[in-house]
Amino acid sequence: MRTGCIVVYDLISENWGVLKNTEYVHKLRAARIRATELLHRLGVLCTESVILVSDGRRDEVNRVINEVRETYDAVLSEIEGALGVAFPRPIIRILELTPQQYATFTELAERRLREAIDSNIDRVSSLVERMEDIRGSANIRNLLASMRKLRREWLRIKENVRALGIPLEDDISYLIELIDNAISTMRGAE
Repeated sequence: MRTGCIVVYDLISENWGVLKNTEYVHKLRAARIRATELLHRLGVLCTESVILVSDGRRDEVNRVINEVRETYDAVLSEIEGALGVAFPRPIIRILELTPQQYATFTELAERRLREAIDSNIDRVSSLVERMEDIRGSANIRNLLASMRKLRREWLRIKENVRALGIPLEDDISYLIELIDNAISTMRGAE
């Protein structure tokens, strides 16, 4: 039976009144976005701020958590020095799972992924259907970049799904195939 852990986190956001109308809003937002991106790459999101991670990625989990903490410490120290206000630090914890808990979190992750796959299939299909309206538009380059990014994201998710034993590889492959077709169609519309 497969096992793993969950990474639970609560990051500090830029929505503090003391930061309003300062340059620090953007710095803290950039740190939060980068931290979230790094954490999400570790595995598959089960619920908001809970990531299911396979056993094979333990070393990477610790490295990413240290990187997130260092990033936040640097930004928050700068803000605290400039504004004289103390901020809490992010909470990031690794929780070991029993086989039963692992199965439960896998089920949650699968449900969330199915919804995301369906939503993205609809989005990509809609783009392909509207290609005539978009053809020749300056938006084609932006759409191509967006589709390439989406493809990379789903390839990463597919690897994590395989490692976690979630039976969605075929569904993700179908989505990636749709994305590839959309990219081909868009290239023809440039």
